Amino acid sequence: MDRTTNVPSGGVERTIAMLELLALAEEPLKLSDVAHQLDIPKSACHRILTSLIDNGWAWQSPESDCYALTMRMALVGQKQLARLQVSDLRQPILNALAERTRELVRLTAVQNNTLVWVGSARGRRSGLVFEPDMSAGIVPHATANGKIWLASLERERALRIALEAGLGQPGQQAANAINTIEALNRELDAVAGLGYGRAVGEAEEGVGAIAVAIRQGKEVVGTMSVAAPLTRLTDERVAEILPLLARAASDMQIAW
Repeated sequence: MDRTTNVPSGGVERTIAMLELLALAEEPLKLSDVAHQLDIPKSACHRILTSLIDNGWAWQSPESDCYALTMRMALVGQKQLARLQVSDLRQPILNALAERTRELVRLTAVQNNTLVWVGSARGRRSGLVFEPDMSAGIVPHATANGKIWLASLERERALRIALEAGLGQPGQQAANAINTIEALNRELDAVAGLGYGRAVGEAEEGVGAIAVAIRQGKEVVGTMSVAAPLTRLTDERVAEILPLLARAASDMQIAW
């Protein structure tokens, strides 16, 4: 590609020029390519790219170390110019996260004082694959999605919702599920502190999930989760997936 000329030297101008360069690139670019085409030092180029990654505008391929834009710019542009329907923007975000994690990604929305499934994407086509019933109801105190939502609510309301959903009633959930108000209070305190919900074989034996909230202002309007067999969803794997899930949820908030 032709080398960009007359790029302003200020930090804001360099950042804008870098966004434009990455947006027009046909494939991810190496650090040296970006620095060369913008005619700026590699050190300055690396600082800007790191800032873009930290703020969700770019990502770096772990295989090639090349840089590319995330979907955030496309989402902002589409929302501003085309005013697309939310459903048009949701699925690509789910698909991208499923591809990167190679696990099941699901999206919920808060409707009528409960959570409902509104989207999903599967990242694994073979081997041990989790195939849930998307028409099934979401038990809030036994699911990662439900826990992060309940943790965002006033506690009395959260407990009332859980009790109405079967908290403490025998045979309602898997053996590992929380079944007392005291245990749920402790769990919601922990979830609020961590910033994500986690279920370990509670909604379905042998299956785990982690979930984060999708907010509009201060209100939680939905949740986004990654689910997998517990044999794969180890603590180490959770630590790897969480940043990807959080970034995807941030994009989903723009698309909501």
